Parts: sequence; structure tokens; C-alpha cells
Amino acid sequence: MNIPKPSFTDLSAYDLFAGAGGFSLGLEAAGFDLLGAVECDPVAARTLETNFGIRPLDFTGPEEGDIRSITNDKILKRIDDEEVGEIDLLIASPPCQGFSKIGRGKLDFLASKRGAFINDDRNNLYKQAIRLLKILQPRVFLFENVTGILHLRGRNVAEDVCNAVSEAGYIPKCTILNSAWYGVPQVRERVIIMGVRQDLNLLPVFPNKQFHSVHNTGTYSGTKPDLKIWRNLDFYVDPRTIGSDFPVRTAVSVRDAFDDLPEFKEHLHALKNNLKYRSFRACFHPVDYVRAPRNWFCKMMRDWNNRHKSDQVTDHFCRWNPRDFRIFAEMKPDDKYPQALEVANRLYEEACVVWPKEGLPSPVRINYIPPYSPDSFEEKWRKLIPDQPSWTLTAHLSKDTYSHIHFDSNQARTITIREAARIQSFPDSYQLEGNTGDAFRQIGNAVPPLMAKAIGECVMSILSKADTRTKSISMQRAV
Repeated sequence: MNIPKPSFTDLSAYDLFAGAGGFSLGLEAAGFDLLGAVECDPVAARTLETNFGIRPLDFTGPEEGDIRSITNDKILKRIDDEEVGEIDLLIASPPCQGFSKIGRGKLDFLASKRGAFINDDRNNLYKQAIRLLKILQPRVFLFENVTGILHLRGRNVAEDVCNAVSEAGYIPKCTILNSAWYGVPQVRERVIIMGVRQDLNLLPVFPNKQFHSVHNTGTYSGTKPDLKIWRNLDFYVDPRTIGSDFPVRTAVSVRDAFDDLPEFKEHLHALKNNLKYRSFRACFHPVDYVRAPRNWFCKMMRDWNNRHKSDQVTDHFCRWNPRDFRIFAEMKPDDKYPQALEVANRLYEEACVVWPKEGLPSPVRINYIPPYSPDSFEEKWRKLIPDQPSWTLTAHLSKDTYSHIHFDSNQARTITIREAARIQSFPDSYQLEGNTGDAFRQIGNAVPPLMAKAIGECVMSILSKADTRTKSISMQRAV
């Protein structure tokens, strides 16, 4: 493959396992030109096309987007046909079901076997990314995944990735970054591995913390670095050593993030008046913001990089959970399922006393009390804390949203698609294809764009140094 010299102006990025495009969106805001994406999920593929159009290196859809089907010859031919040239940044965020705690439990349950998650084929998809890394030889490589890859039944997959990246001709460094450090209203820890091609003679650098640490808050206790799991500590950067920008700003809370969004109470109106309520996206039209943006985050969500601008709020509705609306209203911030069950039992007991006195039949227990054991899935229900960032969103939002109950008791509901998107820092005009479940799943699986932007800006700085050095050498040779 004939690779031209760097242009020193336009820097390119290529997104493997792109999902809904959170990483791509952040990198674009950092200044990268996006060459394309690899994504096998058909709905996410439509989301990518809707928001980014069709690009030269797009491989999307169930067949073409399966990274295992993209042979070396196939990708090289596409690069030559499209005259792409050298790729500056290759990113990979392979599926994490086998690595995450929630995903492991689900895989074990589906297989009816404890430890089944360790044999999930998706655990080895990172090897496909390494294969393309060796073929494409970008100047910088980024790998993102959940912290569970540090402990997969005694195996440190992150170190396996670092070893493979090193063997491919790169200097790798690995750390844990928290999205709340970069303006995302969510505590979301992720392992980030950065590899810089050895010929650049530069070390990987991670972005400084831009917002106050969220340690010791109700939403975050922090992953404790375990140095014993690393055979080669040269790969590891302790996140506690990552510097901070000054002045460091206060972490963005969910109250901040939702500040200009209107209340949503149509579900309560429907319940009170015995009206039909259908929680389908097509049933809810755009509505107006309640005020002009009063903080930088809301302003950015309504005008992202002069590219995604929004005049109205879309996808702002909740799911229909009529049994539980009264419970949501009585829960306190940070209450979890055990507390919710206490509320449900109290409301049921009160109804058992009041209803007969009013000439009504005794209430039915199942219409008041959820059927789940208080000893399992303690955080299956949890009410947001208004003045703190949210806890981590997951793809399980596609099934239910009880893990993120709105902090406002007057609204008595779980979060809307729009609120979930803001928690992940997706701008309001970013279009998510598919049905309600598809939208929640894509949001939960995504890399937060603001976090991706901070990482992208850091890579930009590294490449700028490399380009400056190359320019200097070229000028010396010319003289």
C-alpha cells in the first residue's frame, strides 16, 4: 500500500465497533476527519449513516459490518480505491458483555451455568482490532472498554491488549478514565489503552481532569488500582497520577444536565383520567425548551460544535409503569430497590385500611408491590441524586429504566430517551434510529462524546508534536 506523507492539516480517524457513534462524534468535535466506521448492528448502522452520511471506509450492517468478514485484502483494496492514505487514529471499542459485571450475570443466566461468560466469543473480538491495527498501521491506536477487562477470571485482558499493541510496533499505555472528569454528567469508568507508533518517538498521554473528582460522592466509590494484576507495570498509568486543568470546575450534575428540559407528566395525566398511554416514539412530538440554556452543558447540547443544533426537545417521554408511579413519587434520592419495596408495602397497607372505609374492595397486592426479591438486584431500582452526576448508564436501559428514576418526585417516572442521551452527552439533535428500546440500548452502549472529545484533543496534541518534528526534519534536509 502506497501511503503519502502526512499533510500536517487534516487528521483522520477510523472507528471500529462504532455503535451509535459516540466516539466518532467526540473525535469530530476534536478536529478529526472521520474516514468511516465498522459496525454490525443494523440499527446502529442506520444511526451512523443518518448522522455522518456514507464515508469511504464504512463497513456497516450485519454482514459487511462484521469485523471478522473484513479480510486484510478487502480493507486494503478499499483504502487504495478511495485513496485514503495514512490513517492517523484507529479506535476500537469491542463489545463488553463478557467483561462487564452485568453482562457476565446475564450470560451465565442464559447459559444456566456459572462462569459461562468466560467462553463468550465476543471476549476475543479485540484480536480482530489488533489484526487491522497491524495492517493499517495508524499513527495512534485507541482501545476502550469496561474495567472488567482487568479481571476476567484471573486474566488481565487489558495487559493482553497492551502486549499485542506493543508487538504491532506501538508504545502502549493503559489507564482508567472517568467520564465525569470531562464534563459528562455521569460517573462512567472505562479502561483506555493508547498506543503511539514507535517511529514517532512519543509517549501516550492521557487528558487532564477538567472537572472536580467525584470520589466519595453517593454515585462513585472508585475502582481501586490493583497493581498485582500487572506483570508489566510499564504499561499502566495510575489514574490518580493524571493531572488536572486549573481552575477545575464542579462536576456536572443531572440537575444541571436537565435544566432546560420541560417536565413530563403525561403519564400521570393518563393514569388519573384513565386515558390510553402508549410509550412509542412516534406518539410524542417535539416540544419547546422551558428556558434558554443557563449553563455551558445545556448550551452545548443544543449547539454541538456548530454542527448539531436543536430548536426543540425530541424523544421526551417515559415508559408506562402505572403500578410503580406512586412508588417513584415516594422514593428519596439515592433510594434503591429495598427502599422502594418498603414504600410499596407501606402504600399497600395504607390502601388496605382506607379503601374499605370508603366502600371500596380491598386492593390487590400485585397491583402495589413489585414481585422481585429484596435480596437480589439491589440497584435494579435507583433514584437519581439531583446535585451529583448520574451513575453509569447501561445497555439494559433497553429493557427497563428503573436503574435511573428521575429525581423529581412530582414527575414520578423513569428517565426519558432525551434525558438518557444528555447523561451520555449526546447533543439533542443527534438522531438515534429504531424504536424506544433501540434508542436506549444505543445510548447505554455508547462512548460519551464529551469524554471522546477530551481524548481526541489529547491525541491531536501528540500528533501535532509528531508533525512539527517531521516538518523540522524536512526543513533541515532541504537546507
